[in-house]
Amino acid sequence: MAKNKRALSTAQEIQHRFVWMLVLLTLVMGGAVVLTVGYQLVKQSEQSSVELMASLNRSIIDDKPDWNRWRKSSSINTKNTMVRVYNSKIGEAPATFYSPNTQKFLKAKHYQMPIFSAVAYTPGYGFTYYRAGVRLGIHSQIWLSLRPITTVLLSVVLVVLLIMLVTIGVGWGYIRFTARQITQPLSSLNVAAQEQSHVRTTKATLPVPNQPSEVTQLANSINELLTTINQHASQEREFISNAAHELRTPIAAIRGHVRLIERRGQEHPEIVPRSVQFIDDESQRMQKLVNSLLTLSRADRGTLTLAYFDLAETINETVEEEQTVLSQPIRVTGETTAIIYGNAESMHQILVALLDNAGKYSAADQPITLSLIQTAQHVQLAVQDLGLGIADGDKAHVFERFYRVDSARTRQIGGTGLGLAIVAQLVGLNHATIRVSDNLPRGSQFILKFPVAENSDKLSD
Repeated sequence: MAKNKRALSTAQEIQHRFVWMLVLLTLVMGGAVVLTVGYQLVKQSEQSSVELMASLNRSIIDDKPDWNRWRKSSSINTKNTMVRVYNSKIGEAPATFYSPNTQKFLKAKHYQMPIFSAVAYTPGYGFTYYRAGVRLGIHSQIWLSLRPITTVLLSVVLVVLLIMLVTIGVGWGYIRFTARQITQPLSSLNVAAQEQSHVRTTKATLPVPNQPSEVTQLANSINELLTTINQHASQEREFISNAAHELRTPIAAIRGHVRLIERRGQEHPEIVPRSVQFIDDESQRMQKLVNSLLTLSRADRGTLTLAYFDLAETINETVEEEQTVLSQPIRVTGETTAIIYGNAESMHQILVALLDNAGKYSAADQPITLSLIQTAQHVQLAVQDLGLGIADGDKAHVFERFYRVDSARTRQIGGTGLGLAIVAQLVGLNHATIRVSDNLPRGSQFILKFPVAENSDKLSD
């Protein structure tokens, strides 16, 4: 079974990649320098052999080479250069002239280079460059020793290798330092995030580095996420606390009346019907609260199936149903048709909640008005009452769960404090907005805005 590769940090990954790139570039540059110097030295040797061959040809006098004269006049070091000159004319006695050490050199074994045919390696003599020529039937052969060239080239190679090692060493150190500097903010952010992951209470914000910009943006995004998580956690704790409080009150009342019946029911049977009625009322209140919690939970988790429908038709149907429940008269004004893209069933639930809310805080003889207006940009529905009204400080909180304004915290006005929270959730799922404002001359109005349907003809189609 193959071992899993060790996970690398960002700094280590940067180091590995850049070090390999540095090594590759250094090898390419070093190789290019060596090849360039070697090529120039070989070209120089080739030029020397051409000049040597020309001088040999000039030494031929009366169809005979003047070897001694050539040796004296030539600037070439014949000790490191092997020369053989011989006469191949027919009918004349061939004469062969050798430079010092040439005969011994020719008896040695030679190894031809595969790419450069003019270059051969001879043990004890090193690399040699061969050139041949003929003039007036006299053949000249030159084996030019490349020892000076190989010595210079070896020195160049050693210097290049030394520079490469120094470059790689210094470069590796610089890359390591730079990689750690660049990734330090990310490492600090990671450490802070790990510390916060073990905190069970409210998560603190992470430190935001000034650079690099990507890490700054990441830290800001994480902090925004933490802020949202903290808000949701706080709301959830508050929601659970409020739900427990709302449930505890009717449960305590029910248990109190049960004990009252157990202790005094037989002696005072007249208290039994009243206690039973109280228990029934409180149990209904608990049932409404539980149903509201379930509805809110589904709205938090779910989505709605949206389609084109006539909002005015839904309004009329809802008003007809609610008019039998509410004591206040309900009036509908404005457009008789308004096509929106949403969920008709949830809109019915929204309207029922808003009408019930308006009925709780309005006198029985004060009308509730539903005003429907359509513009080129949106469809607006306003539910207006002439009731107690909402203070400016409470307007920003009326859609929070279990929030009820002080004037509403009485037993005469019932409710769970979840109706408007459910409305806000359903409005959001319908891609609409809702706000509350004062209604003139008094009371409140809840204003819903829906985007205009892209194709209002779809309903009729």
